[in-house]
Amino acid sequence: MEPLHSPEEMRRLLLPFYLSPQARSILEMARNDKASSRSFAEVISAEPLFAARLLRTVNFASGLSQRILTTTQALNLFGLDNLKALALGLAAFALPVRRAAEKNSQEPMLAPLRDLWEHSLGAAAIAGRLAARIESAPLPVFTAALIHDVGRVLLLRAAPENFLEAARSAEEKNLPAMDAEIRAFGLAHAAAGDEWGSRSDLPEFFRSVLRLHHQRPALLPADLDAEARRCILLIQAADSICQVARIGGADERAEPGREVWSELGLERHDWAEHAAALKNEISAARGIFGLVKPVVEPAAPERAPRESKPAPNAGRGTVIPFPARAEAGAPAVSPEPAPRLSILVVEDHNSLCDLLSLYLMRHGYHVRTASNGEGALEILAKEEIHLVLLDLMLPRVDGFEVLRHVHSSAPARQPYIIVVSAGASERDRKKVLELGADEYMPKPFHLLRLLERIQAIEKKLR
Repeated sequence: MEPLHSPEEMRRLLLPFYLSPQARSILEMARNDKASSRSFAEVISAEPLFAARLLRTVNFASGLSQRILTTTQALNLFGLDNLKALALGLAAFALPVRRAAEKNSQEPMLAPLRDLWEHSLGAAAIAGRLAARIESAPLPVFTAALIHDVGRVLLLRAAPENFLEAARSAEEKNLPAMDAEIRAFGLAHAAAGDEWGSRSDLPEFFRSVLRLHHQRPALLPADLDAEARRCILLIQAADSICQVARIGGADERAEPGREVWSELGLERHDWAEHAAALKNEISAARGIFGLVKPVVEPAAPERAPRESKPAPNAGRGTVIPFPARAEAGAPAVSPEPAPRLSILVVEDHNSLCDLLSLYLMRHGYHVRTASNGEGALEILAKEEIHLVLLDLMLPRVDGFEVLRHVHSSAPARQPYIIVVSAGASERDRKKVLELGADEYMPKPFHLLRLLERIQAIEKKLR
């Protein structure tokens, strides 16, 4: 393929990827001096999947006294500038949602995107720990390291074929990544990252890191802020540790010179054990970031009420058993546990549906999903479902009609129904309860609160 030699042409291709609609909402709220911290947190929480991914990301940071469970907690801990940069960086990645039987037109992008994400997350976690070791503020360093390679992400999203060609060229000709990018795109990822930082209104500290994170210490500008200089060196050291541990895709072949470790006042430390543990933790988090295909298993015989041929594109409406977590201190031999609830998630928003499914499966529940009311009624007619999480605004057959049908059919044992919906009026809330719903939960909601409610219902239904 022909490389893009013109930087101007590449910048035109990059324009649509600099700020997504979600990123613009975050940026507009951050720019509003009159907006409260709570309003900013609400903007981030408006999309539950995005909020869950952001919280999972911030919990990789070093030195947290407790697990961060809400965006308000994250905002209080990180501060507006750091959390804004983290949120905008996450939005720039545009991490996918993967479904078992769904074809994805962006399949060639998934492996490099995963490598870039895991490298950035690993570099952030390690750079933060290195910063704490030299008594430097770890949270700004964590944030800067997470976004330092965002320019590479933008190049991948704007021109995936050129990105893959640059990667092949770097490998075959033993070129530094930045040189291969200039040959393929006409510009390097540091320039794309700096432009993104400018459009995102990031402070100069972050823009310096985006622009200069590959410069050797001797070539860094003399007037560079001391904090930014130290952060760049910490990121270079963290990058090298990620490269040795094979955490994601390394962006340079050469390890930092001794001058990096010397200026930081750090000895060349053996990070192998720590990096291996971090690599496992990052791999375990792939599901929430949409970077693995869920494993779809057939339903256990005792939970399938009738024999049926699987649909050719089975994905939604499939029971996916997931082993429950063992309780601490449980005896080696115990009575057979009571069967977990079978839960039907009825939600036409694919990202939220996948998030809820994955979260509930990780806590041991059997989960079925439907993206419309017709599919939900079909599953309810064939299967034993204990609890339904029902959205109201569904295509073809809405949630109100599902409620009417369920409670007019008068099955021997009706499922417990929680209506989960955004923007419903007080009249609609009363209506769903009159139609037979057991509870109403407004969106957005915290996953932990939903889990606590389901666990309470589980005890009640046994």
